[in-house]
Amino acid sequence: MLIYMMMIFMMMMSFNLFKKKFLISSIMFLLSLFLMMKLNFSINWISMGIMMGINEYSIGLVLLSLWIMGLVILMLKNLQFLMNLVMMLLLVLMMNFLSMNLLLFYLMFEISLIFIFVLINKYGLSIMRLSASFYLLFYTLFFSLPMLFILFYMMNLLKIDNFLLFEFKGLMMKDMNLIYLMYLFGAFLVKLPMFMLHNWLLKAHVEAPVYGSMILASLMLKLGSYGLLRFIFIFYVLMKSFEFMVMYGLLGGIIMSLMCFRQLDMKVLVAMSSVVHMNLMMSSLFSMYKIGILGSYITMIAHGLCSSGMFYMLNLCYLETNSRLMLFNKGLMVLNPTITLLWFLMCSSNMSAPMSMNLVGELFMMISIIMVNKLYWLLLFIYCLFSFMYSIYFFSYINHGNLSMNNQMKGVKMLDYLILIMHLVPLFMLVFNLDLFI
Repeated sequence: MLIYMMMIFMMMMSFNLFKKKFLISSIMFLLSLFLMMKLNFSINWISMGIMMGINEYSIGLVLLSLWIMGLVILMLKNLQFLMNLVMMLLLVLMMNFLSMNLLLFYLMFEISLIFIFVLINKYGLSIMRLSASFYLLFYTLFFSLPMLFILFYMMNLLKIDNFLLFEFKGLMMKDMNLIYLMYLFGAFLVKLPMFMLHNWLLKAHVEAPVYGSMILASLMLKLGSYGLLRFIFIFYVLMKSFEFMVMYGLLGGIIMSLMCFRQLDMKVLVAMSSVVHMNLMMSSLFSMYKIGILGSYITMIAHGLCSSGMFYMLNLCYLETNSRLMLFNKGLMVLNPTITLLWFLMCSSNMSAPMSMNLVGELFMMISIIMVNKLYWLLLFIYCLFSFMYSIYFFSYINHGNLSMNNQMKGVKMLDYLILIMHLVPLFMLVFNLDLFI
């Protein structure tokens, strides 16, 4: 499939078809549906080439990449450079998720940073975009060289460079230095991002354009979670030493939930809620139970759709009021009840209400965390309470109250409704077919 993607990409560059964004977006959706219908999900690894392969954990992220990038292309203006940049980023993300070679995985993992750096720097909203892009660059590159050194060390130790063979020889990695392993996981925890390593994400979201925020929240954060998931299977014999990360992720999620209550900037609030969900997912991954890993995987897909849709709705409000502050975006229920309904569906999914994929994922994750230590139920109760409270607070504040004089809400087009519905349909429909993830 990657070969087909590259052929289609080259054909579009040669015939200059990027100007027809509806055509390229339709091809993305057709590719994702074709892959979903034709793939046998019960097979662990399907080799697609010398260094490429797909399995049950990468298939969902490949589908998510195609779906989100299709929606991003729908909303882009006909700028040739921007279209090329987005398509190249999609190709790099696909190669990262499909890679079976450690060095190719590392190369694609780091190259994706360059595209986001250019996206924020060139199309950012204010003069602070330079500071935000350098925060993104240096937070990530701090662990980059140690990660490359550790990958070389692993390949020299076993004389192999294939993910599948590393999983087979996982028991031979029991003598791995825990300091090395901590640095290796650190490269993924920064991208996740883990609490106290999350500052770059908030700055990047504030300065990025709306399509940059959609790509960051839905796809770039999944690079960290996918890498963590892949290497946990290799070092599963050493995971008992990292059980403290379960408690750390829970406490980080609770602290970030409390910080959401004092935010007036809508974009920062949604970015912080992403950090909250990613910290719970990190706790579940380090629990090393199968139900927790499955719940984390479902949450990756659900969070990618939900957060991307929320950032797009924020942009609709920003275009009307020229402000991201909640004080100037009140009374949406009077202006546009349809947008209020879509806000309710997005916020209810963000707080893991019934009929959304987030609910299934968080239930699985909570079961695995309680299996680690039964006393964690109290922290999970506090997390669920705060997550519910800030989501309801956010929805109520911007949809009720006195109407802002600057708010007109007349610029919402049919294309905007289409993009929002395309976020919500898989989010609420895939819950009826969870066999795709098991």
